Amino acid sequence: MTMEELYAIAQRELAKDLVFEIEEEPVTVSIRGVLLARTDSKGYNFSFFELSENEFVLAVQMKGFVVYLGMEADEEIDEDAYPELVKILLGQLTPAIALLITRAEKEYPGRADLLMDDEMGPDLKEFFYGLLVKHRQGKPIYEQTEVA
Repeated sequence: MTMEELYAIAQRELAKDLVFEIEEEPVTVSIRGVLLARTDSKGYNFSFFELSENEFVLAVQMKGFVVYLGMEADEEIDEDAYPELVKILLGQLTPAIALLITRAEKEYPGRADLLMDDEMGPDLKEFFYGLLVKHRQGKPIYEQTEVA
């Protein structure tokens, strides 16, 4: 699978604005960035990172890959609404993420690539390019700052 084909899937399936209701208020979430990276784990998992009041990243891991989705909301989302937000996002985006990973699983030779960078803000851009470098160098993406 060429990078152009993966890029086309990301643009067609994930370059969108999602409009839904959280706590009875309409919210628009725009997907600004997509990063595909290989991982050693074949398990299924997800993580949610808040970067600013209205910028966050949803990472979905499956089949030896992780897809990072950089998103921007049109307004600040209260932390209490994050579980509901993540549930809605996973429900709507998992089929597109699974399609991207299924295609990458067959022929993608790379370690990590940025598939979409659509007007990302500075915090998102810094986060994504930091992830890209860490994945390409094979470094851990999570830094433990305290003894567990």
